Amino acid sequence: MSKAKSKPATADQPEMLSCFTLDPADDGSFKYIRYFYKQDVHRAGIADMVMAKLTPAGHKASRHDLLLPDAASGEYMDLSYLLQRYDAMLPAAERTGYAKFTLTLPSDQPPHVGWEQVRAWVRSYFVRQEQLAALMVLHLPYLAGSSNAAHIHILLPARRLSINGFTGQARDVCSDSGCHDAWNAWISFQKEGGSCVK
Repeated sequence: MSKAKSKPATADQPEMLSCFTLDPADDGSFKYIRYFYKQDVHRAGIADMVMAKLTPAGHKASRHDLLLPDAASGEYMDLSYLLQRYDAMLPAAERTGYAKFTLTLPSDQPPHVGWEQVRAWVRSYFVRQEQLAALMVLHLPYLAGSSNAAHIHILLPARRLSINGFTGQARDVCSDSGCHDAWNAWISFQKEGGSCVK
């Protein structure tokens, strides 16, 4: 696990998000990063960092999907709107920005198979059970000539989404213990036969 330093806020520049990482699988196949603020005021929102995942290193992500709880209003299907509302509604006292889980896909199966398996788990666990909006982003680095493994990012704004918009903080999910809970849920999902087994 590691802790990255953030760029402090200045009179001209808002504070950027800091991050804390975990690798509960100990092999890089299931990684977690919690993005957080160190200050209560003059902070950059999460929108730019989240949107950047759609164009990694100048390349378009191979696929993305925004999954919403059933009770969420239809206007949140627009990712830009969802992120704008999240940034506008995040209380100044709340330090957690968002969480990102990264799952490496098996190299011995087509990426669309892993995508559908991970999507089923994300919908079941994060969206239905935890009532979070979840942005899934598929990166296929080999398309850009990289030897890095195919992987899926799951980005979770750290507030629950209901018929009334963003409501309670999701500190239980966007935390160290939440990372381990998600890891255990992923392991259980795999054992039930719904997943990307290596």
